[in-house]
This record gives sequence, structure tokens and C-alpha cells, in this order.
Amino acid sequence: MSDKEELEKLKKTFEDFINLSGELQRSYELLKEESQQLSLYLSNILENMSSAILVFDNHFSLNLWNGVTRNYFPVLSKKEPPVALEELSQNSVIDIESILKGENSRREELVEIEVDLDGTRKWLGIDFSDFMNSKREKTGYLVVINDKTELKKLQLKSQQEERLRVMGELAAEVAHEIRNPLGSIELMVTLLEEDMQDNPRHKDILSRMRTSVDNMNHTVTNILLYTKEIHLERAVFPIAQLIGEAESIAWNTLVKKQIQVEKKIAELEIEADFELLKQSVANILINAAQAVDMNGRIDISAEIAGDMVKIIIKDTGCGIPPELKDKVFKPFFTTKTTGTGLGLAMVKRVIEAHSGRIYFESDTSGTQFFIEFPTFL
Repeated sequence: MSDKEELEKLKKTFEDFINLSGELQRSYELLKEESQQLSLYLSNILENMSSAILVFDNHFSLNLWNGVTRNYFPVLSKKEPPVALEELSQNSVIDIESILKGENSRREELVEIEVDLDGTRKWLGIDFSDFMNSKREKTGYLVVINDKTELKKLQLKSQQEERLRVMGELAAEVAHEIRNPLGSIELMVTLLEEDMQDNPRHKDILSRMRTSVDNMNHTVTNILLYTKEIHLERAVFPIAQLIGEAESIAWNTLVKKQIQVEKKIAELEIEADFELLKQSVANILINAAQAVDMNGRIDISAEIAGDMVKIIIKDTGCGIPPELKDKVFKPFFTTKTTGTGLGLAMVKRVIEAHSGRIYFESDTSGTQFFIEFPTFL
């Protein structure tokens, strides 16, 4: 082969090398771009996860974490990887070192802890496992922290509702057992009142007995109404009749404290469950009467507001303390030494069964309860 031919061959080989190098460079740039896009994509996924992710190496140095992690480990907001395990405990609510370096038998298990995060009670689930590479070799540890607060609240609520259900069933059984002898006592008091009309001393004693019987009957009625499933028995009746009979139920308490009752009732008829609403309004009146001092005052009004009827019961009591306002309608909550704490809880159930709502406004000058529901169901 002549020198010229060798030179041409060398030239072509060099050109092929240049072309191949260019292709390799382009392939590298393309691969680099794809790698950057994939890294950005995975980073975005990591940052948008609601769980806190921490990746440690075999020496417990933290090499990777996402934004949520900083909520539990504030020190990470000022750190770059790697971060020593000991540093994570600074101002942290989680003792991650104890979890990672705990007994091996606990590894691969879920740890649940309760913490105070910025004044808020939180329940966290911490899942930790070995971090493996593509060759199934252990290269470190993966920790995932999930906020299980809402789930825990649901579990606690479910447990509370189950306890309330059992208590309700027991209370209903007791109430049924009490109602029969209570009816007999009421009948005997009535007969004794007829026989003792001319004896003031005995008449006063019997009056107190009747008040006690009425209070017990009211309590039993509340228990039975609260524990049973509500089925509305609809009827059309004047709102004035409803208020009048509810006032009669509360009459003993009103008279005993010489409470002045002022009424402003619109002339209108509504369709609803008379007995349930009567008991509900009576409960609010009794609560109002118990809240005011001797010679206090209660204002009752009923009016139409659009297609809704609004009943307002206002008292001149001392008001409901702010710290108790969220508990008023909860079952079994009461500030009194007597009573079941079911009265207002039952009222709320009844009003909501009528597609209505009940709410109140309260300060040191008194409390106003507002009941709203459709005029016709």
C-alpha cells in the first residue's frame, strides 16, 4: 500500500473517530439531560409527598430528605447533606436515633408515637427499613414518617361513639325500669294531694314530691328520646300551642324562681313532630330557668324568616363561659350537680332531624338560643 493510500485510510479513520466522538458526545448530552429531567421529576415527587422521607447510609449519616421532614427536624432547614444522626435531635420532637439504633427485632415494624408539634397534638407513624440497591445490597436505612392524626382522631371518635352507644343502651334500659314505678308514685302523689287539700304542711311536702317526680320524669324522657332512633310523626299545629305546652313542662322551675316570662309569638302554623319539638323547647326553657337568678327574666319569640321558622329563647343569666361553648351540645356534658347532660344533645338531634339548626350567643349578660327549621317538612 502506497503512502498516499495509507494517508487516506488514516484520514478516514480519524474522520470516523471524530464523527463517533461527536455521536458519543451527543449521546452523553442527551443522557445527561434525561438524567437531569428524571432527577428533577423524582425530586418533585419527593417534595410533593405528604410523608417525610429520610435516607441514611450504613453509618447513620442522613444523605437525602424532602421538605416535609423539616417540620419534624427544624435543624435540616440550615443543613446540607450529609447530616450526622446526632444533629437531628436538636429541637426535634422525634427521637430518631433511638428508633434507628433500637433492637433489631423492631426493624421492619411500624412505630407510632404521640408528639406536641407547635402546640398541636399529633400522632405519627414511623416506618423504617433497610435501604437496598439494585443488587439487593444494603446501603443504608429508609425512614418514612406519616401524619396519622386524622386517622387517630377518627379511631378515638369511633371508640367514643361505641362507648356512648353502650352507655345509651344501658341508660335506656334503666329509664324503662324507672318509668313504671315513677308513674305509680305520680299517681299516689295525685291521690294524696286530693286527701291533703286542707293540710298546708302536708300540701307543701306533696308539692315538693311532685316537683321531684316531674324532674325525674323529665330526665327519663330525655334519656329515652336521646337513645332511640328518631322517626318524625308530622302534624300541623300552631306555634303558640307548641310554646305554651313547652312552658307548662318547665312551669315548676319557672315558678320556683319567680321568673318572668315574656312571649312574642307570631300567629302561624307549622308542620313538624309536636312531641319532640315540645320536649326540645322545654329543655331549653328549663336550662334558661336554671341559669338565671331569682326574679330573672326569659323572653320567648317565634317568627317567620323566609321559609324558616325561628324560635329565640333569651335569658338574663350569667352566660356560658367561653371554654365551655364547644361542649354545650355534647352528650353527657353538664355543669350541674344533677342531670344527665343529655338535654341539649337531644335538642340538637331533634332539630337536625327537622332539617334545621340550633345555635346560641352568650356573654355575661345572658344567653340566646336560636332554633331554625322549615315551616313545613
